[in-house]
Amino acid sequence: MREPTGKLTARQRILSAFAHQQADRIPVFDVANNPDLFSQYLGYQNPFSAGEPTVLLARKLGLDAAMVPVSMYTGLIPTKEHWTGPDSFTDRFGVGYAVSDSSWPLGIAVKEPVLDERFLQVIRDAAIRTEDFQTVRDAVEAAHTGGSDELALFAGIRSAFSFLTISGGLVAVSLLIYEDPDLLHALVEAATDYWTQVGLRLIEAGADALYVANDMGMNGSTLISPTHLREFFLPAFARQCATWREAGGRVILHSCGNIMAILPDLAHMDIDGLNNLQAHAGMDIELVHSHYGKQWTIIGNVDATTVMTSAHKEDIDEAISSVIKTAGEGGGLILATDHSFHKGIPVENVIHFIKKAKELGTYPLRLSADSPGIAGGGV
Repeated sequence: MREPTGKLTARQRILSAFAHQQADRIPVFDVANNPDLFSQYLGYQNPFSAGEPTVLLARKLGLDAAMVPVSMYTGLIPTKEHWTGPDSFTDRFGVGYAVSDSSWPLGIAVKEPVLDERFLQVIRDAAIRTEDFQTVRDAVEAAHTGGSDELALFAGIRSAFSFLTISGGLVAVSLLIYEDPDLLHALVEAATDYWTQVGLRLIEAGADALYVANDMGMNGSTLISPTHLREFFLPAFARQCATWREAGGRVILHSCGNIMAILPDLAHMDIDGLNNLQAHAGMDIELVHSHYGKQWTIIGNVDATTVMTSAHKEDIDEAISSVIKTAGEGGGLILATDHSFHKGIPVENVIHFIKKAKELGTYPLRLSADSPGIAGGGV
């Protein structure tokens, strides 16, 4: 397949990265979940994660893709007619959430159901409605213009591990491993079936990739042992990804934390992109790129915890340069932070990141000994 030349649209640039082709420059993306960005660039906030405003913001920021979560995305704050109180809502699975100024775009689970046979039946009976996908359909229409302003659209979705640990709590899931493993297997299968069907509908809606937020790590290790992930969760996730791939979809696995121990397992799955390679948690982008760079598109890993909040812009420059030096040559990289443009990152740092990523990521790469974070010549 011939590598693209010349100036591309943002969407073409993203698709080139998935094809591991070198485009005009390295694409730039992140989840813009900072209300200050919406206020400053659109003049209003987006409290219910509507699709079209999210795409408009990504376009104004100069990003190459936007991520819009499906409306039943676990913990996502719904429109106010679905709230159960002045600062609370309950999702279709009976999980109660509180909303605060700092929690957006998600609520905080405060009323967790018991993970029992009754909850298993709730999952099995959960309806998937046509209107659940309107936000993503609106986003696809806004992003896929067919013109020079076209963006890629990632549809946010969950999988069994994140769904169960958020809905019922990590402690409850961990206890089931020992107290009722058969029930846990059944819960995982039911959750996997549900979210697999959601993903298939999102592929039909035209999403360029499924952005599967399935956080399995914490600082230094996985949230539960790799052995238990392999026993209870990873086989179902592998089947899920295979079903989506067979339907023509792309899969981005977004996992916070350190998941180095299960990368060999993930390498056998139909995963197209790995995000976010959290630097603060010890994710080694050099090792990931050397072992899996030809298989996965790498999306990350500029430290959002300390670097992106720094008052020193050169820290951001150095981090971007380091990622490009490690994984930028030849395509297969999408520059992003290792989490999101979250609240707490100054707006000016977001703008600087995007501008610098484009500058340093333009092909042919010209990082030199004088470039921030680079020693000993060009890439």
